[in-house]
Amino acid sequence: MRTSLVEAAQSLVKGETGYKSKALKARQAGQDISVISYADKASFHLHHKFTHLIAQGKSYNIAVIAVARELAGYVWGMETGNINY
Repeated sequence: MRTSLVEAAQSLVKGETGYKSKALKARQAGQDISVISYADKASFHLHHKFTHLIAQGKSYNIAVIAVARELAGYVWGMETGNINY
């Protein structure tokens, strides 16, 4: 699980904030709007956290691990139904 979270975090921080590919839009088609907005909020927050940590002088690996830990919190929120923000 840890490896999967770290790999997902690495992929997340390399992407562009707010950009959605055609494939992602197709996967999100028909999904509940609250789930999509929760995922968008998480993506924005995690990318911002990464850039903030890098700007503070943290190493790339430390920043990615911090993003992975927060990503685990967002996954937990989605699994338990706590997506109201």
